[in-house]
Amino acid sequence: MATDLFRSPARRARRRAGALSAACVVVLAGCAPGPGAAPHGVVPASSAAPASAPASAAAPGVAGSGAAGSSSAVATTKVPVYWAGAADGEQRLFREFRDATEGPAAVDPIAAAAALLTTAAPQDPGYRTLWSPVDQVGSSTSPDGTITVDLPAEAFRAGLDEQDAHLALQQLAHTVTATASSTGLLPQNAEPEVVVLVDGRAREEVFGSVRLDQPLRPDGNLEAPLWLLDPREGPHPEGAVEISGRALEGVDDVRWAVLDEDGATVAGGSVSTTARDDGTVGFRTEVELTPGRYGVTVTGRDAEGGTVRDDGAVEVVAG
Repeated sequence: MATDLFRSPARRARRRAGALSAACVVVLAGCAPGPGAAPHGVVPASSAAPASAPASAAAPGVAGSGAAGSSSAVATTKVPVYWAGAADGEQRLFREFRDATEGPAAVDPIAAAAALLTTAAPQDPGYRTLWSPVDQVGSSTSPDGTITVDLPAEAFRAGLDEQDAHLALQQLAHTVTATASSTGLLPQNAEPEVVVLVDGRAREEVFGSVRLDQPLRPDGNLEAPLWLLDPREGPHPEGAVEISGRALEGVDDVRWAVLDEDGATVAGGSVSTTARDDGTVGFRTEVELTPGRYGVTVTGRDAEGGTVRDDGAVEVVAG
């Protein structure tokens, strides 16, 4: 019902699940680096305030270090962080761009993003993290595109079932590989994979049932096929309100609608999509809204002809 858009703007979509792969172990800051590995350091985790930005192949406000393997500090503002959320009865991953500089001494964007994954609150109340908060995270990259993340044992929340444990590891894999890509820390055309260490140790058992004996590769099938990035939750000045988002390739006939508090449609239409280099398509439009509270819905059709959708809510205030 329309009132659900205002009470619980949880995200909804559909997709299917996938797998893992293989590689090497490198050692992090505070230890001797492995061959070709570039330790970035250990970044304290922080209690980050919500922040967001439109999705793109490179996050806005990011200054990369250039070639992967450089040990120089990286100045960065926005890093992509992935959260778990409901998608038509299934759990999928949803992305928000967060401000890495909210934490102290965020010289390493990969470690900063992984730290935010454990400590920050998702901007959308329909999202959640499957990780427990930790004080420090370490990371390194190697020239072949291997990213190593070192997490304290307390990061791995006990008692997750097999499905949630797999989703948690994919949450981490998506976050650190997307951050490495958007900040220039990966070689061009590299297929990144993630080695996870626990207190500096490889091949540990985590979540009570999962052995980290293979590197992780991000599984794109776990990403929600369609979601809104704007308007962000919270007050907006009256006038033009941006509606934008991202969809996986294969999602067609993307349409948007704005509903008032009584559930009546006040504006809507179709949007054109623009292909991106990361295998997604983006869309954007604007609508003039007067003060009030509104629900925003975007829908599309996936490759199988099913309907996918995402809902949000926005409050427009007098300027």
